[in-house]
Amino acid sequence: MASHEPKAEVFNGVSTADEPSAAWGWHGLGRRGIATAGVISGLFLLGMLIGNHKGHVEDIWLVALAVLVFLGTFLFVVRPKLTQRTTVQAHNKPVGHIEPDWAADQKNLTGAYADLTAEELVAMNIDPEAVGRPALTEAEARQLAERSFSHH
Repeated sequence: MASHEPKAEVFNGVSTADEPSAAWGWHGLGRRGIATAGVISGLFLLGMLIGNHKGHVEDIWLVALAVLVFLGTFLFVVRPKLTQRTTVQAHNKPVGHIEPDWAADQKNLTGAYADLTAEELVAMNIDPEAVGRPALTEAEARQLAERSFSHH
């Protein structure tokens, strides 16, 4: 039994199942048409300045909107190449780089955490004596307490 649904065809990489208009050639909006519409719209807004306006509030709005339309049209036509990208640091590692296991290093006090001072351990809520490091002296503990209370 034959199907009554139209068979999908592909024109210039666009399927008629996705965009029926692809079959007869019109697909999307042309750059020239959008640019022309932008210029005409901006000129129309500026043309509306002619009139019997008592105040200048309308004039200010019309000029501001016309400038916005002209700017948008200009940016659409020029299409600046914004190729400068910011990437996550992890993507910039050299080939063969193995990321350290930061959680295990912190837990076992290895790697970057191997040489922490007693003050840095206390800042991470780790008791220096519990991990076999020298404890804070009385003066260091007092100084640390004064600093932490002075910031609040």
